Amino acid sequence: MEPIQIINSDEINPITQKNKKISLTPILTPKDGAKWRTSLKIQLDKNQKTNPLSLSSECVFFVMQGKGIIFDETTNKKDDIYKDKMIFITPETLFSFITLEDELTLLGGPCPFDENILSIGD
Repeated sequence: MEPIQIINSDEINPITQKNKKISLTPILTPKDGAKWRTSLKIQLDKNQKTNPLSLSSECVFFVMQGKGIIFDETTNKKDDIYKDKMIFITPETLFSFITLEDELTLLGGPCPFDENILSIGD
C-alpha cells in the first residue's frame, strides 16, 4: 500500500440499498487498507428516515450539504443538523437520520469500522 493515497469518490459506486432514496458510498474502509478510519458518503433524499443503528465504535459525520435531523432513538431526542455541522455519536447509541423538505449529504462514519453502518438504508 502506498503511504499516501488520493481517492476520488466520484469513481466509487454506491452500495445498493433497499431504500433507493438513501445512498451509501464507501470512500475508505478496511477493504482499502484503512485500520482505524472510515469515510462514507451518505445521501438522503427528501422525506427519508434511515434504519436505526447502534454501532460498536465512535462515529463522526460532517454535514456537507442540506439539512435534517439526528434522532437519538433511545432518549427520543431530536437535533437539527445542517451544512458545516459536525455530529459525534458515542458507541452503542441507537440513532437514525431523518430528512423533511431538504436533502442531506453526510461524510464520515464509525472509527474503527463497523459493518452495521452498511445497512443504514436497508
